[in-house]
Amino acid sequence: MDVTIDKKLKDLWKLQQIDSRLDNLRAVLGELPMEVADLEDDIAGLETRVSHIANEIAEYNHEISNKKNAIKDFQRLIEKYDDQLNNIKNSREYDAINKEKEIAGLEILSAEKRIREFGRQIEMKEELLGNTQNALTSRQKDLEYKKAELTEIEKENAEEIDKIMLERNTAESKLDVRLHRAYHRIRGNVRNGIAVASIMRGSCGGCFSKIPPQRHSDIRAHYRIIDCENCGRIFVDQSITGIAAMDEEKVEKTTRRKMRLTTK
Repeated sequence: MDVTIDKKLKDLWKLQQIDSRLDNLRAVLGELPMEVADLEDDIAGLETRVSHIANEIAEYNHEISNKKNAIKDFQRLIEKYDDQLNNIKNSREYDAINKEKEIAGLEILSAEKRIREFGRQIEMKEELLGNTQNALTSRQKDLEYKKAELTEIEKENAEEIDKIMLERNTAESKLDVRLHRAYHRIRGNVRNGIAVASIMRGSCGGCFSKIPPQRHSDIRAHYRIIDCENCGRIFVDQSITGIAAMDEEKVEKTTRRKMRLTTK
């Protein structure tokens, strides 16, 4: 029975070590995939904004064109009224034509005012469009750089990951169904991916809570698989891990740093 438990613990520890290596390789990517996705979202938003601003400018230009055409129409109308004034027959007709001429003149003034307003709007929109296009160009350059960086890192690690995955499949196949399920359940519930924790200076190597002396003795006895009462990680002692006492502090610092990174 002791040999069986001993073998199970060694298989669990080996799988944990393999998964930790995979985690470290994938951690090299850091937040690059997320940064790439965020940049792609930013670019899509900026492209939509550029298109919207360009459409607004086109609409203002269209309105200016309409107002200019309207001015020409009113100017022709005024010329017509001037011709009519030369052939006027009575004062009432004279006043009526002058009134229409005055209205046409006011329409021209109103149209010119609107043209100036549209012009100011176009200036502001063009400035906004330029700034937005500059931001879009900047984001596109950032995306190109980040994608190239991500591709290079993925390329560098792809072969190593494939090699480790083969090793992992072999190690995973040695676990019975119950342990396999427990291992993955614990891995999914903890922040740093450590489901099988070594004992570090009398504490759990996963959550660093102190282990009672009697429980510590039970762990070393290998008569059953024992988990941490605080975090649920499976315990393995030095005879399984092969971690020398003088290396425990180094391992602990690495584990703590990994936990800090995963909580950010």
